[in-house]
Amino acid sequence: MSIDTFLLLLVGFGLGLMHALDADHIMAVSVLNSQKTSIKRTLVQSGRWALGHGGMLLCCGILLFGVGVPIPESIQKTAEMSVGVLLIVLGVMCVIRIRKDKHSHKPVFVGMLHGLAGSAPALALIPAVANGQFMPAMLYLVIFSLGVMLSMLFFGLGFAHIQQFLSRRSHVIFQLSRHGLALSSIALGSYWLLQAS
Repeated sequence: MSIDTFLLLLVGFGLGLMHALDADHIMAVSVLNSQKTSIKRTLVQSGRWALGHGGMLLCCGILLFGVGVPIPESIQKTAEMSVGVLLIVLGVMCVIRIRKDKHSHKPVFVGMLHGLAGSAPALALIPAVANGQFMPAMLYLVIFSLGVMLSMLFFGLGFAHIQQFLSRRSHVIFQLSRHGLALSSIALGSYWLLQAS
């Protein structure tokens, strides 16, 4: 492996670390984890989201670089719009869940949708890394996805500590924070839909 390839893979890892902290990712994972204050549960949920995201990116990479089938722009646009709808639905479900104390979201699916919607930026550097070769392209996507997972796990850890702090301080403040997350998710989802359409 050349030093240039190694540096590009390192850039991919850094981009993955930053990519996980996109507003839509943070919002979705926060809402998914807003029910309980368990650190273990939050880390598991965050990890599942990252696995879904990374798995979808690898599927897109296999299609594009292994089989030569590009992802149609219409599918990417639909996925982008679906992220907005998903954020709205997550926000509404969060409000319902606060009242009923139920949890039914699947973080892997949410991560997969984010992975499909955000595949273009992740795939953009691959030609420079892979030089038309399949395995370096997949290695880049794996390293990018590891960066996403690590960043999301750190975020999940911090989020869980904040949730625990709020719930210990005051049940009212904790419930208000959950409502705030739900409303923020609805607002961001609405904005996302406007931008994507």
